[in-house]
Amino acid sequence: MQVYRIAKQKYIKDLTGIGAKTVGGRWNPKGVAVLYTSTSAALSALEVLAHLPAAYFPDDMSIATIEVPDTLITTVDTKKLPNDWNEIPVPIEVQNFAMQWITEEQYLGLKVPSIIIPKEQNLLVNPLHPRFNEVKLIDVEPFCFDTRLLK
Repeated sequence: MQVYRIAKQKYIKDLTGIGAKTVGGRWNPKGVAVLYTSTSAALSALEVLAHLPAAYFPDDMSIATIEVPDTLITTVDTKKLPNDWNEIPVPIEVQNFAMQWITEEQYLGLKVPSIIIPKEQNLLVNPLHPRFNEVKLIDVEPFCFDTRLLK
């Protein structure tokens, strides 16, 4: 499966999940590395915009195309998610839910719904999974946000 990640150019090739480990995220507590990717370039752009302050418009961004083996990916059954999985701020139960996937190490990737568009999916990648070496950085290219998106 090809997935996408948008980040500053100096970090785009870093697939260790250090950013999420440093600050924590919806699906991981602070201190636990997870690589957040999206199943489409468009969703990846929306996810970045949702986390940027309105006055901040980076011009040094890149988009990475990443390949994750399909056989190492599972999809979360949204019926099994905590009822408040999409609340802001994130409930601890959501992070605990994902921690089970991380510690089991059965699957390298976990498809989860996007809060922005719940019918779309993000792919969480566990950089500590024993088969993480099968994740391939396919392409990196400059990425610019269309300025109309911040009007």
